[in-house]
Amino acid sequence: MSVSDVKNAFARVVADGKLDVKDVDTVLSSAGSISADEEKALKAEADKYVGITDGAAKARLREKLGEVASLRTEAARINRNVETKAVALSADSKARLEPGKATKSFGGSVIPEAVKAVLKKALAAGVTSYDVREMKTDPIYDTTHGEPEVTLDGKYNPYAQEQRATDSLAFGHTELTPARVEADMETVQSFNVIKGYKAVGGNQVAEFDKVSMKGNGKITELYDEASWPDTLARGRGGQKYASNFAILADGSLHCVPASRRTAAEPWRILTTASLARGKQMLFNGHLHMENGVVTYVGMSGRLCKQRAKGEATFVDPVELIKAWGFPVAPGLKVTPEG
Repeated sequence: MSVSDVKNAFARVVADGKLDVKDVDTVLSSAGSISADEEKALKAEADKYVGITDGAAKARLREKLGEVASLRTEAARINRNVETKAVALSADSKARLEPGKATKSFGGSVIPEAVKAVLKKALAAGVTSYDVREMKTDPIYDTTHGEPEVTLDGKYNPYAQEQRATDSLAFGHTELTPARVEADMETVQSFNVIKGYKAVGGNQVAEFDKVSMKGNGKITELYDEASWPDTLARGRGGQKYASNFAILADGSLHCVPASRRTAAEPWRILTTASLARGKQMLFNGHLHMENGVVTYVGMSGRLCKQRAKGEATFVDPVELIKAWGFPVAPGLKVTPEG
């Protein structure tokens, strides 16, 4: 949002001759990322209309605008830390992708030479290796998660975080390779499968059936807000993964577990950002699979916007999926999700 947009937003909400809390939320949320110039404009416009601003609106403006500068400083601190870590992360990925040398992924799988060749070409062409912990420089006003707040927003993913690579988020558990998927589909295993939910103290808790069966080679969207006592449990039919998908900097492919929970932070619903676990990414979005065949790959909306603005370029996930040796649906292409 530009300074002129800030002024226009104020003009629209005061057309009825007053400025209330709802109007404040409208103006601040429509600002998007609040730059230093926009911050000054917001304060100046608020002063201009102080005579028609009710007490609650004045308090909210004062409180929220007072948080912007400190959050901008916090974003700069986080990004300096990300930049410092990038050196070692890039060196590690480069070593894993060395052609002609037997190297392994973060999850312990041998990286095929075809995968290395795809990534060598892509990286030489300027493909972006990014860190989901990196923040946008300026804070935003978020009204989508309960009480409105001024907060930081991830540059490459709205759910910037760093999960531990343990339990259901161990690299070896989330990694997809043709061999891993095939073995899961061919091996009878014992595991819990969700059968429904029960209410406990006003909260939903997943219930399971213990089964012995083969995996079904299926990946689709899975989501609930219940707690999962068994974070390694599967979806119905033995579905091991949900569709939230990422490609890490070593070229490995990962999906979140079917539970979308990890014992390290059982309260958090896992997303694509959760798959980073302190590593850089090359792509994130969604992946569907039927009987081991990849049928859909979607690019996250945030990555789509960055690509459209020329701010970043991303690896072709379909080319990389084929290089790993996965069977794919005829005519498979990347679908923009935003």
